[in-house]
Amino acid sequence: MKLSKKSIYALRVLPYLAESYDKKSLSVAYLAQQEQISIKYLEQILSLLRKAGFLVSERGKNGGYSLRVPPDEITLGNIIRAIDGPLAPIPCASRTAPHHDPNCPYPYDTCWLRHLMLRVRDNISNVLDRETLSVMTVDALKAERKE
Repeated sequence: MKLSKKSIYALRVLPYLAESYDKKSLSVAYLAQQEQISIKYLEQILSLLRKAGFLVSERGKNGGYSLRVPPDEITLGNIIRAIDGPLAPIPCASRTAPHHDPNCPYPYDTCWLRHLMLRVRDNISNVLDRETLSVMTVDALKAERKE
C-alpha cells in the first residue's frame, strides 16, 4: 500500500480541524498556509472529505471547514479510504470493493497471492482502523512542541 499525496496532505491538515472541533471553522487559506499546500489542491482534498461526511463547509467571510464527526470517531483508515479508496494492495484482496481481474489465470477463491494480500490488507486495516484522529492530533502536537 502506498499513500497518495492527497492522503498525506489530508492527514497533515486534519489535526488542525480536530483541535478546533466544536469551536470555529478554519479557512482553506489558513490550513494551506500552515502546511505549505496549494489552496486549490487542498480544496480538492477537503471536498473529498466533505463528500465522505467527515467535514462541513461554511461559505462567507468567516467560512471554512470544520469536522462534522467527533475526532475520536474518525479513524485513519476512514480518512485514507475516503481519499484513496480500498486499503488492499491488489484489487482482488479488497474487503469493501473486491474486483477479480478477468485476465488472472488463478481461481479467485483459491489464489495463493490473493490470500496472502488479504492478510496484508487485514493487518494494514487493523492498525489504521484503531488509530483515531484525536490520538493522531495529540501525537502531532507533541511532535510539534519538541521541534
